[in-house]
Amino acid sequence: MTLVVASHGLDAITRDMLSRAERLSGGALRVVIAGPGEAAEAPEIRSKADFRAAKAYRRIILRERADATFAPSTSGLATMLWATMGTRVRNIGYRGTQAKVRRSDPTNYLALLNPRVSHIVCETPDIAEALGHKIPRRKLSVATKPFALEWVDGALASPLRAEGVGDNDFRLIYVGVSKGRPHKGLRTLLDALRLLVADDDGYKLTVVGDADEADMVFAADLPASFVATTPDATRYLPGSDLYILSSTRDASPRTVREAQACGVACIVTDIPGARDLIEPGRTGLLVAPDSPEAIAEAIRTLRRNPGVLSEMSARTRPYIQERFDPEAYARSFVNLFLNP
Repeated sequence: MTLVVASHGLDAITRDMLSRAERLSGGALRVVIAGPGEAAEAPEIRSKADFRAAKAYRRIILRERADATFAPSTSGLATMLWATMGTRVRNIGYRGTQAKVRRSDPTNYLALLNPRVSHIVCETPDIAEALGHKIPRRKLSVATKPFALEWVDGALASPLRAEGVGDNDFRLIYVGVSKGRPHKGLRTLLDALRLLVADDDGYKLTVVGDADEADMVFAADLPASFVATTPDATRYLPGSDLYILSSTRDASPRTVREAQACGVACIVTDIPGARDLIEPGRTGLLVAPDSPEAIAEAIRTLRRNPGVLSEMSARTRPYIQERFDPEAYARSFVNLFLNP
């Protein structure tokens, strides 16, 4: 069967999945990626009602004699629905955000709530649970994005360290763009750091990713280093003692998988999606969201118990290898694509 994929919203992990799925199918699946600069050239999708893009995708779908389409974004899914009107082509979508889908919003009927959608793959169980109140559950499945250990080989081979962070420091790290995004919880983490340094020293926090000026001013007297958003962000993870995810909402952050692949134990807020990315008590700890006290206590506990922390860190890479296998992830999509 032939699958036409919209490149809009297509990330490296999904591209890897599609390549693996084609191989694992043993020739039963042919993937055609369409979009700007792709093998099947199509214009950029600008909205859920981009009829110019829909016409281009329709030509590709008919030319390639597609059996199904796959769109990783809602705009892409809407475009595929327009493009396949009057055909028997199946349309498969993806949902990776916890943002609410409201029946009162008519634009949702252009994509996720459209009855012509054959299936939606959800990134996390809580996303599937929320959609299950609006979409028949038989149309939903869960597939959390995988992570291959070799994807951090470059970071492990050439790690980076923020200025002022030494070998004897207890090194904490946060990776993520928090600028204009208070739900990322950076201020909560900085409050936790203030609690830690009040009764102990030797802590150093590295924040990788653009942050609000107000947070950087707030941290001026704290042992915190700020590194602007960079494609080298992963290289700051190796050698850290703990990775901290302090968000109050965050669907399925890749950085938690990256940290564990780099051998770093994690402290993660107990929120839907993110809490499923660690093995609590074995590769890290869960803490209450929006609680500097809880984060500080978890960090303090692990610093005071280096043997426990060392064991947690040693389990992270095997956990990623077993729990987030890219081959198993791709195999689940082969089954979905080939079996209506």
